Amino acid sequence: MKPILIFDSGVGGLTVLRELRVLAPDRRYVYVADDAAFPYGAWEEPALLKHMVALFGDLIRAYEPEITVIACNTASTLAINALREAYPNEIFVGTVPAIKPAAERTRSGVVAVLATPGTVKRQYTRDLIRDY
Repeated sequence: MKPILIFDSGVGGLTVLRELRVLAPDRRYVYVADDAAFPYGAWEEPALLKHMVALFGDLIRAYEPEITVIACNTASTLAINALREAYPNEIFVGTVPAIKPAAERTRSGVVAVLATPGTVKRQYTRDLIRDY
């Protein structure tokens, strides 16, 4: 059985791994924390995107995952479209700010988002805010 790859820039994605293990305890998981490049907020976007596309190529070759979960808002909002384009035969699931469910549940029309400055300013996040 091919593994499920969980990726984060650090250790925050361990919470995602924990929940996946509860939902599918019989699956094999590989957790990758990009400690060498942490923190992502210090990177310029073009350099980080290039780094991530290359890194995921290495990870896909090494682990041949059935699915890759990007458990990092910064990585997801910056790179998920580029990763899907670069590796069209792979399945990527991203973790993005929970703007849609927050907007659906707010009574005041106000929602707070805790995120890095890069995640907040990205077009991906702006589109979520506009749409919901």
